[in-house]
Amino acid sequence: MIYVIIPVYNRLQATVDCLISLQKQKNFRELLIIVVDDNSTDGTKKYLRKNFPNVTILNGTGSLFWGGSIFYAIEYVIKISKVGDWVLLVNNDVQLSSDAILELIKTSEAYNRKALVGALTVSAEDKKTIIKSGTVVKSWFLNITEHVFTNKKLDDISNKNPVAVDFLTGRCLLHPVEIFSVAGNYDAKTFNHYGGDDEFSMRVKNYSFVTLLCPNSIVYLRAYNQEQKKKISIKSFFFIFFSIKSSSNIINKLKLSLRIVPLYARLSFFIIGVIKSLYIFLKR
Repeated sequence: MIYVIIPVYNRLQATVDCLISLQKQKNFRELLIIVVDDNSTDGTKKYLRKNFPNVTILNGTGSLFWGGSIFYAIEYVIKISKVGDWVLLVNNDVQLSSDAILELIKTSEAYNRKALVGALTVSAEDKKTIIKSGTVVKSWFLNITEHVFTNKKLDDISNKNPVAVDFLTGRCLLHPVEIFSVAGNYDAKTFNHYGGDDEFSMRVKNYSFVTLLCPNSIVYLRAYNQEQKKKISIKSFFFIFFSIKSSSNIINKLKLSLRIVPLYARLSFFIIGVIKSLYIFLKR
């Protein structure tokens, strides 16, 4: 069985598009889809119950965010899963190619299930532009990272072999279910929205798992309800650097630095990370 976990807060159309792509998977009959609805206000729960009756819905409180939703669903799965099962995390803003899950499983099995495997993200707009899917750390001390296949198009990839990375996004990420019995669940208390997938990617290596990006597994990322760029203001500054829903949250960066960065590089990694975020903010 493949347990597909989708954390959801509003964006009903995105969720519907994602579920339709899951129905088109070549191994759809092996999927048990779990949507964690974190108290959506757009009628998500009612719509899914009517139109997708086979989807399991877990109810959130409105304060789970991504990390809490993933933790909640994995705890649910652990109680009902069996040896040989899989857990696939999927964000609701992606649509999966028809063989996306099969390719992830094939890669993991080639490593005797001792692998955490992520799909390659491609823009849904042109079906060619590669979006950040896996990251390699070139220097911890100088916070130099490289996104795999950055600035490349899908047609530019000639070698489709799995790529070893340090961080994997939870956008479409496959876990052998036994990984949680040895490495534990996602740390939702420390990383309630951003950073949980990065921390988990690093943690599993302590238990002899490899972290791989699978170029043969494609998901298409679409920008739903994309907001226009906001002018620089005190409000936007505080949102970027202190909001739970911001990937540039300073407190979150500090927690991640303390958790995954080697001791000698923690301070520099954190400071440079903040400078990078400030540069991006001012460049808007």
